[in-house]
Amino acid sequence: MGFGSALKQAREAQGRTTQDVALHTKIRSDYLQALEDEQLHRLPERTFARSYLQRYARELGLDPAPLLAEFDRHLPLPPAPTAPTLRGSRRRRPVWPLVGAGLAVALLGGALAWRALQAPAATAEAPAPPGAVTTPPATPDPVPATVRLTVSSVPAGARVYLDNRYLGTTPVRAFPLQSRARAQLRVELTGRTPLKEAVALGRSRNLRATLGPAGQSSVLTDLNAPRKPQASAPKPSSPGSPTPAPAPSTSPVKVTFSGPSWTRVTDAQGRVLFEGIPAAGTVKGFATGVTIRAGNAAAVLVSVDGAASAPLGQAGQVVTRTF
Repeated sequence: MGFGSALKQAREAQGRTTQDVALHTKIRSDYLQALEDEQLHRLPERTFARSYLQRYARELGLDPAPLLAEFDRHLPLPPAPTAPTLRGSRRRRPVWPLVGAGLAVALLGGALAWRALQAPAATAEAPAPPGAVTTPPATPDPVPATVRLTVSSVPAGARVYLDNRYLGTTPVRAFPLQSRARAQLRVELTGRTPLKEAVALGRSRNLRATLGPAGQSSVLTDLNAPRKPQASAPKPSSPGSPTPAPAPSTSPVKVTFSGPSWTRVTDAQGRVLFEGIPAAGTVKGFATGVTIRAGNAAAVLVSVDGAASAPLGQAGQVVTRTF
């Protein structure tokens, strides 16, 4: 098994995405993907690429030594240049001409230094003549600030582009970018109307694209924008009247998450209904005929038609099942 396959298998077993690892290691997600695919031409020079591999392995809890050895076999260190060999006569040359030349240079340098000390010191700071235009010192360009872009979509699994640069599939979490006034965001998913909209990136953004079916419009929502207060529910007409209980979920397949686990749910046509790492205690409902793939099978409990919930598998096990 190559070092790329070992990295990918360990990451998927932990239920993590390349965007999540990029956020923790501060390594670009396209560099992490290039390491997994062993496409070394997409990486920076050898020293940096080797350092990225070592940091990626430690983040996943792997021993980096065998992976670095495999990397060195793919991209060996270039041989060091050999020093040229001096050939010719072994007769020693006289050193007196060289000593004389060095003494002459030293005397000339001392004379020039003494002449410079005799010049008035105020010459360098002489005031400009009246009417002269003075040029202010150049101000260095400011270093561009870094902002974070988070993009989710309904349904999940859509492709995200920013100024025609591919950022990954949704959910894209806290992708580091240089701040800018405007940027063109594009979110695409097969069978859905693509979303194209200009967004301001002077600050970090958390956006959600709701992709409508073909022929219907798609909507972009700013999840950090202040929400309007919702109207309170009307009070019962008579005091003491009971409040109706919420109707139970009618979804035949209920999925409960007892802990963190990367999970993807697709329908019979292969469309992604959900993908992500929900918080512990999250409950989701789906229709029958869905396929569930989990990276930590013990944390995903499934109940069908009201039956008792049962885990998909053991802890750390990657399991795919259809219900």
